[in-house]
Amino acid sequence: MRCAAVLSLACLLSPLSLASGQWNRIRTIAGNGEKGAAVDKGPALKVPLPNPFGIQPEADGSLIIAGFEQHVLYRLDAQYRGLERIAGTGAEGLSGSGGEHPVQVALNQPHEVQVDAAGNIYVADTRNHRVGMIEAATGRWAVVAGTGQEGFSGDRGPAKQATMNQAYSIAIDESELFIADLMNQRIRRVDLRSGQINTICGTGEKKPPVDGGLAVEQPLAGPRSLAVDANNLWIVLREGNSVWRLDRGTGRIHHVAGTGDKGFAGDGADARQAKLNGPKGITVDPGVAVYIADTENHAIRKVDLSSGKISTVVGSPQGKAGFNGDGDGLKQRLLSRPHGVCLLKNGELLIGDSENNRVRILTP
Repeated sequence: MRCAAVLSLACLLSPLSLASGQWNRIRTIAGNGEKGAAVDKGPALKVPLPNPFGIQPEADGSLIIAGFEQHVLYRLDAQYRGLERIAGTGAEGLSGSGGEHPVQVALNQPHEVQVDAAGNIYVADTRNHRVGMIEAATGRWAVVAGTGQEGFSGDRGPAKQATMNQAYSIAIDESELFIADLMNQRIRRVDLRSGQINTICGTGEKKPPVDGGLAVEQPLAGPRSLAVDANNLWIVLREGNSVWRLDRGTGRIHHVAGTGDKGFAGDGADARQAKLNGPKGITVDPGVAVYIADTENHAIRKVDLSSGKISTVVGSPQGKAGFNGDGDGLKQRLLSRPHGVCLLKNGELLIGDSENNRVRILTP
C-alpha cells in the first residue's frame, strides 16, 4: 500500500512532471515518530501516527493516509501542514452499513486506500474483511464489497453479499476495483457499474504461480499488494517474496521480480534473480518502473521495466531497520518496515515508513 500502496487513478491521468527515480532527499511530512491515540486534527509533524500504511493523493494535492494501528483514515492537507481524521472512531470495531458519517464508522486495521476520478475514497478495511467508501457526493459511508464476516463466497454475485478473508489491498481503474483477498489466496474484481464480484487470479491454494500461466488457474502465495495500469495488474506476493504481472488483455500472469526465497540481494542484475523479503507494497510508473516496498528488508526497490534490472532506491543495503534522520544520501537513510509506497504525478515518491511512525517523501 497501493500508495499502500498502488498508483491512484489521479496519478495515471496526468503525465509525470519529474521522471520517477530522480530523487536525492527524503523528508518527513507527517507523524512525530511516536505511538499514540488517534486525534481529530493537529499539526502534521506533531501528531502521533503509529504504523501508517497506504497513502493516496486527492485531486487538490491532499493525501489520504491509512492509519493501520489507530483504525482511522487521515487527510493531510496539500501544504503538508495539518492532519484531520476523516474516517474511523479510533477504536477497533465493525460498524457502518451505509449512510453514516465516516468518523462514526468503526474500522479494523485499514491497510490501503484509493481515490477515484470522482473523488470517492475507497478503503481496504482489512480485518473487517470488506472494502468501504467515503462518497464524494454525500460525504457518507458506503459498503462496496464484503459482509464484514470472514469467509470465501459470492463470486458472480453482488459484491456486498460476498465474503472475503482479510482484504489487504485495493487498486482501481475507472469502473474496476481489484481486491487482494489475502487469506483466500485470490485476487477479486468488482465491476463498479454492476456491483458484481469475481475471482480473476488464484485458485485458493497457497504456493507460487507458474510463469505465463492463466491467472485464474494459478495458485498464489500471499497476495498482499496491488497496482494497476492500462495494461497490467501488478501483484506483490508476501510469502512468495516476489512480484508478478497479470496481463489484463491475455489473462496470463508473468514473473517480474524475486526468486521466491527470502533475502536481500540482486541489485544491478535481473530482478527475477533478486531476493526480496516479505514485500508488502507496490506502485507503478507505467512503462517505466515499478517500486516495491521490500518491507522486511527495510528498503524501497525499483525494477526498471526496460532493462528488467533491480536497484535499491532508499534504505540500508544491509537491510538494517532504524531511523537516522531526513536529508540526502538515500542509500544510507534508514527505514523501518515500510508498507505504503505511492508515486505522485509530479514524480515524488511517498513512503509509509510504518514502524518509524512517519509518512516520508522522496524529492529531487
